[in-house]
Amino acid sequence: MPHIIVEYAEQLITDKEIPTLLHAIHQAIDESGLFDASHIKTRAYPFRAYTQAGGDQAYIHIQARIKSGRDADNKKRLSDAIVTKLNSFSLAPSVLTVEIIDMDRDSYGKIVFR
Repeated sequence: MPHIIVEYAEQLITDKEIPTLLHAIHQAIDESGLFDASHIKTRAYPFRAYTQAGGDQAYIHIQARIKSGRDADNKKRLSDAIVTKLNSFSLAPSVLTVEIIDMDRDSYGKIVFR
C-alpha cells in the first residue's frame, strides 16, 4: 500500500520516460516516511482523448489509493511529496493534480503468491 495510478495525456510523456517518472514517485513516497517502500505500487496509463475546461490542454492526474484510517495531515504530506517531486521534472502539462483516495480497510483483500 499505497497504489499509485498516474493518468496522463500521451503526448506529455514518452514510453521511455515512464519508468523514471514512476521511480521518482516511488522515491518521493518512500522519503515521506508514510509507507514501507516494499509496499508501494505504481502504474501509469496514457490517454489519447480528453478535454479540460472544454479545451485541449494536456494534463496529468495521479490517484494515490490508500487504506482508510490516515489523518488529513498524513494525506496532505503524501500529496505534497508527489507534487514536489514531479515539479522537478520538465513536464509540460497545463495542470498536475493528485487525489488521495481512501480504500475501505475492512473490505480490502490481498493474496501474496510466493
